[in-house]
Amino acid sequence: MPARLNCSLIACLIFFCSPAPAQKPPAAAVPSKTPPAQAAPATRNQAGVIVLAEGAASLVPAGGTARQVKVGDTVSEGDVLISDKNGEVHVQMADSGFLLLRPNSRIQIEKYQADGGADDRALIRLVNGGLRSITGWIGKFNSGDYKLRTATATVGIRGTDHETRYIPEGSTEGEPGTYDRVFAGETYIETPTEKTTVAPNQAGFASVRSRERPRLLANIPGFFKPGPHEAEINKKHAEIQQQIDQRREERRKAIAEKRAALEAARTKVVDTLAQNAAAAQQAKQSAREQRGSAKERRELLQQDVKAAQALHEEIQQKRKALEEDVKSGQITRKELRDRRKELQEKDKALADAQESIKQRHKALMEAGDARIEERFEASQERQKALHDQVKDAREKRKSVGEEREAATEEMKALRLEEARRYREEMKNDKKSSDEPPVKPKPPGSQ
Repeated sequence: MPARLNCSLIACLIFFCSPAPAQKPPAAAVPSKTPPAQAAPATRNQAGVIVLAEGAASLVPAGGTARQVKVGDTVSEGDVLISDKNGEVHVQMADSGFLLLRPNSRIQIEKYQADGGADDRALIRLVNGGLRSITGWIGKFNSGDYKLRTATATVGIRGTDHETRYIPEGSTEGEPGTYDRVFAGETYIETPTEKTTVAPNQAGFASVRSRERPRLLANIPGFFKPGPHEAEINKKHAEIQQQIDQRREERRKAIAEKRAALEAARTKVVDTLAQNAAAAQQAKQSAREQRGSAKERRELLQQDVKAAQALHEEIQQKRKALEEDVKSGQITRKELRDRRKELQEKDKALADAQESIKQRHKALMEAGDARIEERFEASQERQKALHDQVKDAREKRKSVGEEREAATEEMKALRLEEARRYREEMKNDKKSSDEPPVKPKPPGSQ
């Protein structure tokens, strides 16, 4: 006989079929609880490359720690170059220009851009010591954006080979202030109030005393003395002038290609973002539809669970009524068979409904949260164990009932047989009592 759906089982199914909280679509990425990594520093413009390093000299990257300078090191915006009393550093600049850091000197590349366009610029700060500069295409095409600054003045250029020196107060090397010597081209020394132009084979000076005007010197100071590579450096200006236009055009072409590639990459990113947004919108719509479908399925399942509960209660009532009728003896064998058959059919219908609910609920759980699915599976295991227990008890009750029914039938047959024998005996007794008595014969008679 199919199993009856227990009330606790109905309650479990009603609980698990109740509407689940709306679930968010999965994210691309599970979020980590570890602290976020620090943002990578922005890319800095490359200003030049070290092509010679003699003596002790160091490079201090922006935001970094000092390290020994070596040939091939890149110098970028924000970097600081330092030389000791025997150090000398040569830097090939990105705009084809050239820098020579003299001994006991310190400079910082504050700003630098050399893409071959109108926004190219160079701002170099001379903290102390000396720096010889042969300007490249920035000095030729963007001379107004090429500056060399000290604590007291700004040196501007016009396609120049020049050397600037800053002597701080307290030094015995000379009068404190900014000095600039021109080898080729032209420079100017500028303070907040005045400007002085310096021509080739001249030297200008701006004192640390702010009230003094920049001025030309009668003679080139003796500290502007040549270094060990001066003959080679003197040839640099002419070589650079011959290469400026070609290298600038090569740089412009390279930058244009990079910008085109960047624009293509940006376009691709925009397209990808648009595709992702469309996919996300579609996924969101699909999720809404799935949630709506799941809600409808849950509501239908709830209705079926309630119907199964009502059927279970109906079976219980009919079974109880049948038991009472059997006990009272107010039921015929045919009616008993018919009502038992009806209960069996209802039990089977209830079992089928239970199996349907189980399968549909399983499908809902597979599309839902794994934890709820585990709870449902545990509930199913409990349901199965309960079902097996009920089935075993029912089989036992059925066996006992069949034995009781067989014994009743047998006793009834025995009573009928006993009644028949009793009636036969009574009939025979009556027949015997109606016959006349037989007289005994006299002795010796035949």
